[in-house]
Amino acid sequence: MKAILATAASILLVVALAVAILLLLSGSPRERTSHELADTEHTIGGQPTTCTELFGETCSFALQSDYNQWGQNLESFLNAGTLGPFARSIGFVAEAKLSLQACEVSATAGRTILDFYTLAGIDHPAATTTDLFPFWNESRQFLCPVDSF
Repeated sequence: MKAILATAASILLVVALAVAILLLLSGSPRERTSHELADTEHTIGGQPTTCTELFGETCSFALQSDYNQWGQNLESFLNAGTLGPFARSIGFVAEAKLSLQACEVSATAGRTILDFYTLAGIDHPAATTTDLFPFWNESRQFLCPVDSF
């Protein structure tokens, strides 16, 4: 009886192994999916400017997506001067990034101003909520209005 069970177990193991090998070898190769976005040009300072050119480095997927979607109004939005003294102290490029990040967070369901503060804190750890609130408030009203999502 033990010999029959051992033989049955061996046969079952060999069959299972053969099926696994067959499935592995017969599977079609998977195509690699690229998640790169086009580096869209928007006019900044009178020049066609890509996200990479504006920020001086390859943009993350999120920042590239934000720039592609809202970059066309970025210069006029920032030149309006409504973001306060902190914005003036950090310069155009940093203002642009914070504004686009505010748009990104507000366009994502379930994310709040607290998520924006956390994200902004990566590049601006000393920034206070008073410094950052204008980016959240003004961006959502004028750069990427909430009703446009």
